[in-house]
Amino acid sequence: ATASSVLEPVVAEKLIDDALRINAMAFTRHHIEIIREYSKTPPLICDRQKLLQILINLIRNAKHALHDGLEIPKRLNVRVWLAGEDHVRIQVEDNGCGISPENMPQIFRHGFTTKKDGHGFGLHNSALTAQQMGGSLTACSDGVGRGATFTLELPLDVTVATT
Repeated sequence: ATASSVLEPVVAEKLIDDALRINAMAFTRHHIEIIREYSKTPPLICDRQKLLQILINLIRNAKHALHDGLEIPKRLNVRVWLAGEDHVRIQVEDNGCGISPENMPQIFRHGFTTKKDGHGFGLHNSALTAQQMGGSLTACSDGVGRGATFTLELPLDVTVATT
């Protein structure tokens, strides 16, 4: 059996806004400032639901990294821009708890989590889905207390990238 996808034109900026709206109440409750840096990009030809699931996961993880104990202004920065002629990059960056250097190599490993109530499926599944869509998901952090940035890169047309 194979998984099927419904491919359609998707405006990345609008889908990011949808993912942000899903978490809007939590952002307000936790006093998290949302910064949008959107460059105009052509629509992606991809599976809207798969991309939305990746975005929701990255945004929720960032929200959790900006926990209530932080005394700094909490910021979540979401960027989108055209990378070359045929790829779009979407970045989700927070100034939260960060990722320790020893955890970075295993951040996308199935079952790995640093959350007390986590399962270790979200980032693993997001990275696999990005690969299935002909793209990639990467992470970087300067360490504990220094925030984290997740970068999703996808081809404008997933059908060209995966055939």
